[in-house]
Amino acid sequence: MNEPSLFDYEAAKAARDAAIGRVDDNAATEWKTNVDAVIRALAFTETEFTTDDVWQLLAEWGIDAPHEPRALGAAMTRAAKNGVIVATDRVRNSERVVCHAAPKRVWKSLTKGM
Repeated sequence: MNEPSLFDYEAAKAARDAAIGRVDDNAATEWKTNVDAVIRALAFTETEFTTDDVWQLLAEWGIDAPHEPRALGAAMTRAAKNGVIVATDRVRNSERVVCHAAPKRVWKSLTKGM
């Protein structure tokens, strides 16, 4: 019997991309517009930041969380594809209680001061 491997990097990337696409497709257009503006604002003013910073600025701007919080991951991916930010190889532990101090990727601005 030929069972699929549990370890297949290309299949893992394809599954990730499909999941990101589904989450993004189901996020409200208004929320996506708002979160994109928040990410651009952070990238303009900060050299580096994490999604904790995005969540904080969303709250400060009075923007409610989406029905699926993982939509922020799709927004970060979109910002990277648009040349606003780039992923670093570093992480910081989250300060958000709901994240239980989990490591969060540090993103570098490509537009600071522009």
